[in-house]
Amino acid sequence: MFLPVSIGAIGIYSPREVQFSQELDKARGWPEGKCERQSGISSRRKATADESASMMAAQAIIATGVELARIDRLVATSIMPEQPIPTTAALTVKRLGLKKGITAYDVNASCLGFLQAIESAATAITSGLSKCAAVVAVEHATLGLDERDDATISLFGDGSAAALLTPAEGNAAILALCLETYPEGAELCEIRAGGTRWNIRRPPPSPRDYLFHMEGSALARLAMDRLPDFIDKALKEAGVGLSDITCVIPHQASRLGLKFLKRWIGAQGPHMIDIIADHGNQVTASLPTALHAAINTGRLQRGDLGMMVGTAAGFGMGVMIFRY
Repeated sequence: MFLPVSIGAIGIYSPREVQFSQELDKARGWPEGKCERQSGISSRRKATADESASMMAAQAIIATGVELARIDRLVATSIMPEQPIPTTAALTVKRLGLKKGITAYDVNASCLGFLQAIESAATAITSGLSKCAAVVAVEHATLGLDERDDATISLFGDGSAAALLTPAEGNAAILALCLETYPEGAELCEIRAGGTRWNIRRPPPSPRDYLFHMEGSALARLAMDRLPDFIDKALKEAGVGLSDITCVIPHQASRLGLKFLKRWIGAQGPHMIDIIADHGNQVTASLPTALHAAINTGRLQRGDLGMMVGTAAGFGMGVMIFRY
């Protein structure tokens, strides 16, 4: 899929509260340093009660520096919307004070939501339906964590990141955007209740079903087995090799996953963005936050080839190869 669009300014919003791993050690009665040794994470952000999804999304869009009146499409993505209806996108439009009617909608594709939203917005731009689309990923993931699950309580963080998409400038383009789902992993990463299956009228077997559950080891094995061939397929579609890529921007899924990808890339391969130590896994906001880090540190510059790669609940895989 070749999409002649430019990925423009990137903005992020980091919640005010920083949660350090030492604090989790004390709260859970662990030996000092255990949390960081297990997760590879020293700190992550935790949104407070007044930092709602729409507030964080709006702030990330403002941080791009865009003239708000230019935006004609707003796509929001999250696994935990601010409320079932209206959409987080609609609430964000209100937060931004946009008076004109614009196209606004939500996308939920778990950790690959940002890439799915990019595909939707970029398709709208190439078909002439939009000229300036804001794609924003926002997560308040810490609200959904199970306090009794040691593995996940230290892994996730909150935050928001936004990107602007416009018709292509110069040689900027999305060269390949591949998204696939393999249902054998559907039960490895779940929030079972809160939808039509189990809810306030049809209570689940346990209140814990309203919280996040993940079979981390099984999910990692599935990713390690499938991801290399999937990346190769995307590179072939884009007509480039791994050596042509300037910067690999992965979803910050886990320390184990990042180490695996780094080994696969090799010591002589492209730069790889690793920000998990002070961000944790930010779910849908992870990929665009890592993209912001790549650009902000100069590891991805105009004209460079970037590759965003990630996995998601479902089990889903996604790769986007683009000229920035």
